[in-house]
Order: sequence, then C-alpha cells, then structure tokens
Amino acid sequence: MLGRANMIGYRSGFNTDDELGIAFDVVTRAGAKALRLKGYGLEVGDKADFVTLNARHVPEAVVAIPRGRSVYKNGKPVAHDGQLVRP
Repeated sequence: MLGRANMIGYRSGFNTDDELGIAFDVVTRAGAKALRLKGYGLEVGDKADFVTLNARHVPEAVVAIPRGRSVYKNGKPVAHDGQLVRP
C-alpha cells in the first residue's frame, strides 16, 4: 500500500504534505470507495481492519515507507514487523 502511494507521489511530482496525503488517500479511502467496499474507514461500525505505521504523519509514511508496522484484523493484532502474532 505505501509503496503504491510512494510511486503515485513520485510519478505525479507530489512534493507538499497535502499532495502526499492525496497519494495516500488514493490507495486507501478513495480506492475502497471506488471498489464499493462497505465498512471501510475509521467510523463507528466500520470493520476494525487496519495497519499502524512507525511514522509521525501521513506524508512521512508515504515518503519514507517505514518498516515498523502492525496489522490488525477485527481489532485484534495479527502481525507485527512481518511476524504473525499468536492469539
């Protein structure tokens, strides 16, 4: 996901934080909306599937593609730094 956002930003000549935020949105919220995925996002009642990143803000995540990340499914951790988490 971040690699795609990074490539969109690079190829589009995005340099500002707002532009890098757009690149991130394309591969997250806008992509889910285009695919008509239900329950995608950060609203009450949405699925609790998400990834946390070791970045201070979205533009940093898009440019640096940080390694430290955790994956959650239904609100429960399933992986941390590429390793599966045992329940």
